[in-house]
Amino acid sequence: MSIGAWTVQENDLIIADYFATLADDVCGRPYNKAEHRPGLLPLLNDRSEGAVEFKHQNISAVLKGLYEDWIPGHKPAFNFQMTLVDAVAR
Repeated sequence: MSIGAWTVQENDLIIADYFATLADDVCGRPYNKAEHRPGLLPLLNDRSEGAVEFKHQNISAVLKGLYEDWIPGHKPAFNFQMTLVDAVAR
């Protein structure tokens, strides 16, 4: 059961997490996607690990649409809220 749309705060938190991982990827530093989730989950509104993974894929889709670098390990999922585009652009 869905708990609703992601809030502005949740989007900002997950995007910051995504960009931290993207920076590692672009710089060639090793990273583990799964290691980011435990620190992020308590800050979100009861989101599941699967919801976090899917939102990361949504962020990849937004970045791909903007012709920007995205994390290859997060295959773009194009079914996202339009508010995510604004959040990524911020």
